[in-house]
Amino acid sequence: MMQDNSQDSLSAVLKPTASARFRPQPALLVSALALLVAAGFGAYQFRAVQNLKAEISRSDKVKFDLQAMQQNAATRQQQLEARFALIEERQTEAHNQQAALGAMYEALTRSDTVRILAEIEQTLTFASQQLQLTGNIPAAQATLASIDQKLAQLNRPELISLRQSLAKDSDALKALPAVDLSGIILKLDNLASSLDKLPLAIDNFRATPPAPPKTEGDWLTRVATELWHELKQLIQIRRMDRPDAMLLSPEQAFFVRENIKLRLMDARTALLLRDETTYRADLKAILNYLNQHFEARAAQTVSTTKLVEQLASQPLALKLPDLGGSLAAARNARSVAERAKP
Repeated sequence: MMQDNSQDSLSAVLKPTASARFRPQPALLVSALALLVAAGFGAYQFRAVQNLKAEISRSDKVKFDLQAMQQNAATRQQQLEARFALIEERQTEAHNQQAALGAMYEALTRSDTVRILAEIEQTLTFASQQLQLTGNIPAAQATLASIDQKLAQLNRPELISLRQSLAKDSDALKALPAVDLSGIILKLDNLASSLDKLPLAIDNFRATPPAPPKTEGDWLTRVATELWHELKQLIQIRRMDRPDAMLLSPEQAFFVRENIKLRLMDARTALLLRDETTYRADLKAILNYLNQHFEARAAQTVSTTKLVEQLASQPLALKLPDLGGSLAAARNARSVAERAKP
């Protein structure tokens, strides 16, 4: 019996009251909270791991893409290197061809330069001779200008000295006074052709006597008049300032004119030969002939005398340069070009 009471009391003690049954326990709350935190942390860890795996997967893909890109870049680099090698090879070949063409052009240019310099030397020789013979200064200047233009087209530095010599000779020709030698020669020829028309001083004394005047009356008066006229023609008194002019016979008058023509031809030849002394001496002798044997008061004689005096007093530049400086420079340039010929 006591055993039953003790069991009842023990169950009564162990049996919780109603108020104690519904009261929450702190430990249980803490445990539940810890469980929730652990679950959330686990979920976070799981998600982080998943994200990490995805990131690793993406990084692997990027790494693979980078490797593929590196492989493509390496392939492209090899192709570029091959192309660069081919370009360098072709560039070297082109450079060698250019060098060969340059050597050929240099050889051809030097050969052409030698040929042109030989032609220039011949041209200068001919121009110098023509200048001394004819005195044609404009023609010589034109020749020098043509040669300088030809040298300018060659455009070679070793020909600068030749061009300087050409310019020096051209300046010397420009400094000479302008002399119309062709005009002077033409005037001398005109004098020679008009010489036969000049009246001699003796021609006035060889004039035909005037006809006897006509008289009216008987025959005795007319006979007396004619007789008196004839008697007056027998003796004539005239004043002569140059008595030697009366000594010329018709044959001698012919030779006087011919001597003057020869003097004119001699003056013309002296002018062409650049002999100024002989030229002026011949014109002076022609003036003496005109003053001594020809009628000084005649209009043709006056004009002829003035023309001869003008020709005798005209300044002449008969000593012309011989273009020797340009000719020597051309020969020197040709020698240098021949020695430099490959």
